[in-house]
Amino acid sequence: MNTGDQVAAQSGSRRVHRLPASEESVSVGVIDPDAPAALHVESGDEVVLSTWGHWGDRVTPETTMADFPGLRASFPDALGPHSITGPIDVVDARPGDTLVVDVLELTPGDHGFNLVVAQPRGRGVLQERFPEGAIRHFSLDRESMTTTLAGKVTIPLRPFLGIMGVAPLEGGPRSTVEPGAFGGNMDLSELVVGARLRLPVFREGAGFYCGDAHAVQGDGEVNQTAIETRMDHVRLRFSLEKGATLRTPRVETAEHLVTTGFGAVLEKAAHDAIDDLVDWLADHGFAQDEAYTLCSIAADVRVTQMVNGVVGVHAVIDNRLATRSVEDSMS
Repeated sequence: MNTGDQVAAQSGSRRVHRLPASEESVSVGVIDPDAPAALHVESGDEVVLSTWGHWGDRVTPETTMADFPGLRASFPDALGPHSITGPIDVVDARPGDTLVVDVLELTPGDHGFNLVVAQPRGRGVLQERFPEGAIRHFSLDRESMTTTLAGKVTIPLRPFLGIMGVAPLEGGPRSTVEPGAFGGNMDLSELVVGARLRLPVFREGAGFYCGDAHAVQGDGEVNQTAIETRMDHVRLRFSLEKGATLRTPRVETAEHLVTTGFGAVLEKAAHDAIDDLVDWLADHGFAQDEAYTLCSIAADVRVTQMVNGVVGVHAVIDNRLATRSVEDSMS
């Protein structure tokens, strides 16, 4: 299957492909590592795509809490609410490689919502306090890149894709809800325009997919959702680092190096995020014990999300500190 335009345009030496969200390119609630690719690209290519909102983009400004049982029933095979675009296979991607995804452009839709999921499905940190659940709709101003809450506060938008991942090593369909070493539903707010995401490759072609667009989210995502929306325009660049094995996703931004960890409890997730940051700093010329010390005195450990069953932690350090050892040795 190839539902995208294989080569939509030529941009210098880069090829630009298009993969609009459609019935053919979107799946709901399921990550299937054996799903056929919706698009094939080569290392260095860019893809312009779009994503749908939850439940096949069927949540509208008129949707109420009473509508959600019917929405779920419309997708009997879904193991989660997320609509994901893909998969995109990268030619010559092999297990043990690293897939690099540069986030170049993001334009959210004009409508978003925040959902407090009713019990017994809810996983918010105050679920016992809000057992009935609630939905709140937002109008997203894409010129000012703001929205308002109850007419009381203006909130700047900071859009990112909550789901960016590759095909997991394990076979068989799985829920879109739980993240892992393959990425997936990380809900990592650092993945805004300008970020570079590195993902370990577990299967041939990598099998990249994305979705779960957020207009803005606080770290922790404490009531279970952000401002959920669709993404009308996404531009990503894909490249391969051959043989550059990773254990867990890494992110570079203009200011930070970011490592990730996932686990049943926050302590396990924090362990893995710091463990990987020590390794990354060692690659920049620090001794292992120096890197561990630097993590304790200069890195921030942040809760990515704690509402997806598998919790997430990310460790963040100023990239000027992280690369100083190499720069000093070169000078």
